[in-house]
Amino acid sequence: MAFTVLNENYLSLFIIKYRSVVFMPKQVREYSYEELLERAYSRLPQKSSSAEVFEVPKAEVTIVGGKTIIMNFRKIADVLARDESLLQHYYIKELGVPAVINEAGQLVLQGKFNSIVINKFLDMFVKKYVKCPTCGSYHTKLIKKGKVFILKCEACGAETTLEAFK
Repeated sequence: MAFTVLNENYLSLFIIKYRSVVFMPKQVREYSYEELLERAYSRLPQKSSSAEVFEVPKAEVTIVGGKTIIMNFRKIADVLARDESLLQHYYIKELGVPAVINEAGQLVLQGKFNSIVINKFLDMFVKKYVKCPTCGSYHTKLIKKGKVFILKCEACGAETTLEAFK
């Protein structure tokens, strides 16, 4: 099976008659299917072979009296590339309790919450405010504009508008 393809460096003569356009190529060459396929693949951008696996650290939760402390809160915020106060406000809104970040970078929540609940909300945060809905990459930036957030993916360039929670 052969295909006729116009050479890339051709001069065309345009004949416009009765609202139709006719191309008159200077050179015509027969290409095999394999040649065309190879040509198409050569023009595709190179796929980045990042074997990098993104893993969200699980929250280390300790309950002291009537307070819940997320021991590795600063590490979680750093891995997610999000501001600590943003993640703090997310927990405040979702759990409906006051919270403060102490000098050791731990989040102290008023009330008793087990690690399953804390990690569930963390997974929901990552799914909505970190992971790109277009390509699935975790390399994103969260930009606040007025009352909305814009999730900008650094991998594919997609921008997604999200409802702000602050």
